[in-house]
Amino acid sequence: MSVLRSLISPTGSRSDLPPSLSLPPLLQTIDGKAWPFGSVERRSTRHGRRFTINIVEMPPLVMLSDPGDIRAIASASAEDLHSGRGGALMEPVFGESAFMLHENGKHKSVRDAIMPAFQSRSVQSDADTITDLVDHEIGSWPADTVCSLSRYISRLTLKVMLTAAIDDREEHGGSVCGPSGQLHEILYGRMLDMLSVMATPLLLEPQLRHLPGWRGAWRKFERRRQTVDEIVYPLIASRRRACQQMDQSGQQGRDLLGMLIAARNPDDSPLSDRQVRENLVAVIVAGHETTAATLAWAFQLLAHNPAVQDRLIEEIDEGTDHTYMDAVIQEVLRHRPTFLFLSPRVVMKPIEIGGWDYRPPAQLLACTYLLHHDPELYDDPHTFLPERFLTEAHRPGTLLPWGLGRKRCPGRQFALMEIRSVLRRALSTWLVLRGRDRIERPRWRTVLLTPHAGSKVILRTRCPVKH
Repeated sequence: MSVLRSLISPTGSRSDLPPSLSLPPLLQTIDGKAWPFGSVERRSTRHGRRFTINIVEMPPLVMLSDPGDIRAIASASAEDLHSGRGGALMEPVFGESAFMLHENGKHKSVRDAIMPAFQSRSVQSDADTITDLVDHEIGSWPADTVCSLSRYISRLTLKVMLTAAIDDREEHGGSVCGPSGQLHEILYGRMLDMLSVMATPLLLEPQLRHLPGWRGAWRKFERRRQTVDEIVYPLIASRRRACQQMDQSGQQGRDLLGMLIAARNPDDSPLSDRQVRENLVAVIVAGHETTAATLAWAFQLLAHNPAVQDRLIEEIDEGTDHTYMDAVIQEVLRHRPTFLFLSPRVVMKPIEIGGWDYRPPAQLLACTYLLHHDPELYDDPHTFLPERFLTEAHRPGTLLPWGLGRKRCPGRQFALMEIRSVLRRALSTWLVLRGRDRIERPRWRTVLLTPHAGSKVILRTRCPVKH
């Protein structure tokens, strides 16, 4: 009875935390799940840039959107605010040793090791390969009919990440899964099956895994995860053998897999096969899911803003630069961020931020959506207006789609290259027309926000421009 009472009884505002709505945790949970953007906007209108959310089976969540507060969160030490725990929901997919789930040495050693794969020179060297893959995949998208584009985008972005992470030319001779070229196709199919769990509540609500009906779905996910491991672990072993046969000047570190095999732990020991597997899968999944969500929102917003689309098509047809393209991408990331908030920071010991003293077990969430829609920072924030990034100077730290501080996304340059490539290829071929009267509302895909109907659009074939 005490548990039931805690779910349905209104919560009062705690004097040691920013204000909260006087609603039961169950209703606050339903509100946040059903209306992610609307829920935080209503609270912000009532309480300002700092407020507390009380949801089922969680400590108090303090939502912050003041730029100064967010900078303080990002710069705080892991001893004060621990950010690695915020990604624990993804541990069944990533694995417990994935660097993004950790802090300090465990985080930094792997992050530093893989950063060369995402620096400008490496991204540029991958550009032609990615463009060819994008051209091939987009050529099969359905035209002149209403389609849910998210499924096609998701397949594309997973193939792109696999291509960037694992150079299948290193696995020639059929040593892992057949002749060269088959590796990506087989692993792609198995990972796509495994990631279907992202569309269910099973990662967000672990207790469901033990209930009739859901128990079978969780076991199916575990079997699919095992089929991925049946490819990845032999692949790691094969690459290790190849690396051992190379001179010190060999090229074993040129792809993400090679870099992880060459990486060292804080104690200078090599990463175990399990660590390599879990970090490899984590980077592939994170890069694929976030880019797919961003592109799904981009096509939605272009379909419902034809003037923006026309100007972007004009720039693409002229083939000059991508100034407006970059403004469009920035505005997509501002207007429809794929994350409602940055990775939650768990308060480990008392800390003062913005005049408030926070103590365990509270968690602090930097709300990027509210930051990006603050009328004091962005004029007319609910209007999709890429021109703002051509004409207005914006304060540093007010556009945070990639995160901030030590947890900032290492693959942002690669993601931008991929998004540019997809939009350029699509808009060179089609006009993107709306498939529904309104822009789709957001729905949760585990920790991401995506268009709820799968980004329904019509791709209408247009006449190519002759130069």
